[in-house]
Amino acid sequence: MTRVRLFALLLAMTAAGVSVSFADLASELDAGQLKALNAGKHVAVHLEVEGKPWPRVKIYARVDASPEEVAAVFFDYPTAKTYIPDVVESRISKRVSPRKLEVDYEVDVPILPDEQYTALNEIETLEGGGYLVSWRLLRALQTKGAEGNLRVEPSGGGSIICYTNLVTPGSAMAKLLRSLALKRMDSTVEAIVEKVEEQKRRHPAELARQVDALRAALTGNP
Repeated sequence: MTRVRLFALLLAMTAAGVSVSFADLASELDAGQLKALNAGKHVAVHLEVEGKPWPRVKIYARVDASPEEVAAVFFDYPTAKTYIPDVVESRISKRVSPRKLEVDYEVDVPILPDEQYTALNEIETLEGGGYLVSWRLLRALQTKGAEGNLRVEPSGGGSIICYTNLVTPGSAMAKLLRSLALKRMDSTVEAIVEKVEEQKRRHPAELARQVDALRAALTGNP
C-alpha cells in the first residue's frame, strides 16, 4: 500500500470514529535509551526541523500510576499553575466540546515580558488503554506557533509517557531562550511525573475526582 493510500485510509478511519493505534512507546527507543528509561531516567530526543529555530522535543519517562490517572491529572488544566514550573496562570476559557478545550496560560519569561497564550487542548483514547492529549497554539503575545502532545501508555504496573513539543518562538526569543526552553520542557515532564505520583500517594480523593472528570469528558457527559 502506498503512503498516500495509507494516509487516506487513516483519515477515513478517524472520520468514522475508528481508533488508530500507535506503535508502543518503548519500541521507539534504542537499547541504551530503554535501559535508561527502565532505570528511572528521562530520555530526551531533540529533532531538528528545517526552518525552525528550536527542535521538536520528545521526552520519555516512566510514571508509577495508571495511564488513566496520568491523563486525569494532566486533563485538569486549571491545576497546571500549581505544579508546572513558571506557569503563573492556567484557566479554561472555552469549552469547544467535553474533550476539546481552549486554555489560557501565562508563563514567566526571564528578561522579556511574561508570555500569555491560548492553546486548544484535546484528549482522546488510544487502543490498548492509552491516552493522547494534543495541543495547538491559537494565539499568543510573542510565540509564533506551538504544537505537541502527551502520549500515555500502560507499561508493567505503571505507565510510559512521551511528551512532544515543537515551539516556534518570536524572533526576540529564538536564540536568547533556546537553551532555557529546552530545559523547561524537561522540567515540565518531571513535574508531571511528580504530581501524578504525589496525587496517588497523598491525595487519593482528589485523584478520584480528577479521574471522574476525565471519564465524564470522554463519555460526553461533563
